[in-house]
Amino acid sequence: MNAVPERDADSGGVPSRPFHWLRAHWFRLAIAAFTLATTLIEWAAIPPVYPLNFLFSGLSVIAIVLSPFLPRISGWFIIMTVVARLFVLDLSGPNPLWAAYLALAVIGYDSAIPVAVGALLTVIIAECVPVALNTFNALSATWIGMVNYIGMFTLAAMGGMSFRWRRQRDEMRERAVALERRQWELDTLQRNTRLASRIHDSASGGLSYIALTAQRELRRIGDDAAHAGEREDWRFVNEQALSVLDEIHHVIDLLERPLSSDGDGRQVPAAPDRHASPDVDLPPTPRTASHRREDVSTAARAAEARLARLGFHGRFDLHGETDDDCSAESLTAAANLIDEIAANITRHMSPDAGEYRCVITFGENAVEIMETNPIAPQNDAARNAGDGMPDAPRPHGSGLALHRRIIRGMGGELNTTAEDCDWILYARIPTRPGPARHRERAS
Repeated sequence: MNAVPERDADSGGVPSRPFHWLRAHWFRLAIAAFTLATTLIEWAAIPPVYPLNFLFSGLSVIAIVLSPFLPRISGWFIIMTVVARLFVLDLSGPNPLWAAYLALAVIGYDSAIPVAVGALLTVIIAECVPVALNTFNALSATWIGMVNYIGMFTLAAMGGMSFRWRRQRDEMRERAVALERRQWELDTLQRNTRLASRIHDSASGGLSYIALTAQRELRRIGDDAAHAGEREDWRFVNEQALSVLDEIHHVIDLLERPLSSDGDGRQVPAAPDRHASPDVDLPPTPRTASHRREDVSTAARAAEARLARLGFHGRFDLHGETDDDCSAESLTAAANLIDEIAANITRHMSPDAGEYRCVITFGENAVEIMETNPIAPQNDAARNAGDGMPDAPRPHGSGLALHRRIIRGMGGELNTTAEDCDWILYARIPTRPGPARHRERAS
């Protein structure tokens, strides 16, 4: 009687729809077949005499046959025939007792408790009224026999409801397991996002800096034959940095792939360790908010110094103070975003295009980051075209997307736009991530 999801047959051996339906409703078929057999045997032994009794008995047989396919309609139709036969003063024909048991069982299984109780009371009252009126056309002519029938009716209805409760218990258990796995997949996806972001910010930014430094040295050396060995060394450094950078981007793409588990035979990750933390292990941070603010300041100063060495002009400005209850997670996200901003400037902006400007504002409820820089008129590859120098590192395109996903998961926002040949980035990171984070994860 338990419902099982149906799937089409395929070449991989997945059972067909009819097989699934038979396996899911075998109990309905069994009790319908038993009721039909007993009814037909009694029909053969005591055939109905009057036409109305013949009609009601035939309709009852039809409802028994249809009960596995239309349980609610067939159950109430059987109850109607049982009640209708009470108005026919003829006791011939098959006993409606078995059909009544079947109707109460299927209604108890497929309907709500008030509906099942209503069907039970309908049959009991319908059978008790003739006994009370002493018309002798009910299932029993005495109250003692009627009490036994009432107990059997109740047992049939309770049997159907018990199977229904068992099915609901199994469904709740399956839903709980599915929700637990889904939550684990969301936690794993969030963990992979943080890993990808950390890898992108640290390794990708550092390798881009190495590659650009090597390219700057290659331009300084030029084609001077006296420095041929040094030129080859810097060219090797540049090639190695770009090669490792491509591999890191490939790893980031793998980490960003979502997990899937649909129960159709596709492989799923192993069961989660409930005691494992879904977040990335971050370096320990000082306890006070003022010390944590220094991490953001350090990241800004380091980014500014790194860009200055590559020939970029601009500055990072910090304003405001951090509350004592500011989350370390928020400040870590801000520091990581600053590293990504610096890496993007090296990838997308030319040193002679103008100055960049980044302002970090610490507020009571959020850390706001606003960065602007002029857009280079040509792409990175075109900048070096024709001078015999290697191309600049190719942008991967997922750095800001990873940070946007993390910040939105905390309840903040990260927006970018291009206006009047200027690139503008704005991020608002809440100092105390709230329920919005869980809503984003649940979506």
